[in-house]
Amino acid sequence: MKTLLLLFLAGLLTLYSSGCATMKKGSDVTGLARTTSLSGRDLGRLIILARVVNGENTPNAAEKEITAQNAAVAVLTSQATAVPVSRDGLLAALGDRSWPDAGDMELAAAARACGADTVAVLTITEYVGKLHLGLPALWGTETAFRYQLRVLDAATGGLVLDARRFRLRGGPFFCLGLDDLNADFQNDLTELVRGQSAS
Repeated sequence: MKTLLLLFLAGLLTLYSSGCATMKKGSDVTGLARTTSLSGRDLGRLIILARVVNGENTPNAAEKEITAQNAAVAVLTSQATAVPVSRDGLLAALGDRSWPDAGDMELAAAARACGADTVAVLTITEYVGKLHLGLPALWGTETAFRYQLRVLDAATGGLVLDARRFRLRGGPFFCLGLDDLNADFQNDLTELVRGQSAS
């Protein structure tokens, strides 16, 4: 009986020791960029607004916003023609109204008032890494993010892009960390700007 139990446990360890990873991802894209990618498009002077929803309940929300903002700047300036500008002018033009509460037309008008051509609004609803402990896999890691990227033309208030995307990656005996999460997020943004589907 002990031999059978040991063989069973050895079989489980062999089965899961290869680090069987799974990936789930999805995308819903609307706006002008649904048929024509943002890649190579002239976005002009670009303001990027990033936030983590429920940030007060999210560990390291401020760091995650900075990471997301930097990824968006890197991707949008390398894949499209854009000059990133500070959001301070837009915030001042909105006055007492917070930018997450402002509508598309208000954001476009505030962007025009400070001389910007395009506004990108990046809203992150999930940006996490998880460690799983338990049987039969014993341990595993997982990274996941979920976000919405809206790109507005400041001149018209028109929606250039509205995309909702998510990705989950990991599995038993698979080791993923913060660097992997950040790289996956930036790669997904790059795929989106190039017009590549996440599914």
